[in-house]
Amino acid sequence: MKRFLPIAMVLVACVALSCQNGGTTKNQETVTKEVHDTVVVHDTVVVKDVRYYEGRWLKELFDSCEWKQYESYGYGFVIRYPEFMVKDLKRTSESSVFVEYKDIRLMAKAYRDKVEMSLEEKYQELSKSANTKSMGENYFMIAGRMGNGGCYFEKDILMDGYWFYIRAEFPQPFAPYIDTLLQYVKNYGAPML
Repeated sequence: MKRFLPIAMVLVACVALSCQNGGTTKNQETVTKEVHDTVVVHDTVVVKDVRYYEGRWLKELFDSCEWKQYESYGYGFVIRYPEFMVKDLKRTSESSVFVEYKDIRLMAKAYRDKVEMSLEEKYQELSKSANTKSMGENYFMIAGRMGNGGCYFEKDILMDGYWFYIRAEFPQPFAPYIDTLLQYVKNYGAPML
C-alpha cells in the first residue's frame, strides 16, 4: 500500500493540473499512459530514467527560500522569484525576465499591445490549446501541456494598454512540490513601481 501511495499522488496531480478536458477528466487508461515515464519512490521523482529529485526537498526549497526582485523601470513592473532560480541574461531585457532552476522556468514580460486586442479576444486566441482556463475583470489564466510533455501555467493581465504576463513551465511530476511558485503566478497582479 505504501508503495502505491506516491504513484497515486502523481496520478492525482496529473488529473488536477492538465488532464481536464472540457470540465471532465480523461479516463484512467489515458492518464496512466501519460505518466508511464514517471515513477515516484519514497518521494524521489524519476522522470524518464534521467533526472532524480527529492520531492520533499524541492517543496521545502520553494516554501522556505528568500525571493529576489526584478524591477523593470522602462515598463514599470516588479516581479519576484525564488533566490535559487538563475536569471538567464540572454533572455532578460528591460521588458522581460527569465529565471530557471533545473527544468522549472519562470518568465514575465510586459509589452504594448500594438494590435489592440481586447481581453476577450486575447483570451480566446491563447486559450485554444489550454486544458484549464479562467478569466477575470482585467486578466485571464490558462494552463495546459506543452509539446515537450511539460506543463505551463500562465496569467495575462491588461492594464492601461499594456500586457503583462507571467508564466511557469515545469515537468508535470513537479506540480505538487512547486505550489508556492504556482500560487505566486496565480496571485500576481503586475505590481507597479
